[in-house]
Amino acid sequence: MIDRAHRVFHYWGLGVLVVGLMGAALIYAFATDDGDAEAAREITSGRMYQHNIELMGGKFAVLSTEFNQWFAGLWYGRQLAYTVAILAIAIAIGCFWAAHLVSVPSPRDTQPKRES
Repeated sequence: MIDRAHRVFHYWGLGVLVVGLMGAALIYAFATDDGDAEAAREITSGRMYQHNIELMGGKFAVLSTEFNQWFAGLWYGRQLAYTVAILAIAIAIGCFWAAHLVSVPSPRDTQPKRES
């Protein structure tokens, strides 16, 4: 039973890794640069824009706006390929770790059985 679960998690990890990295490679190959996004990035990185955001909401608003822009940037273009690759690697590592946990016998399993 343990050996079967170990193999299942191991195969899932390999599948996620292969499919994720192939998908990331395809996204990277076919991604185009978006000129509109670059223009918007220039506007929002300007000092006047950040000053106006700070006047309306304070330092926290500036930090949350910067975080929102960074997070939104992860989901398009070539940055999406890097995001998919990192997520695939992280999920595969999780599957390999689960396979390792399943394959290690518990201390209760290694103790000799007592006959009553």
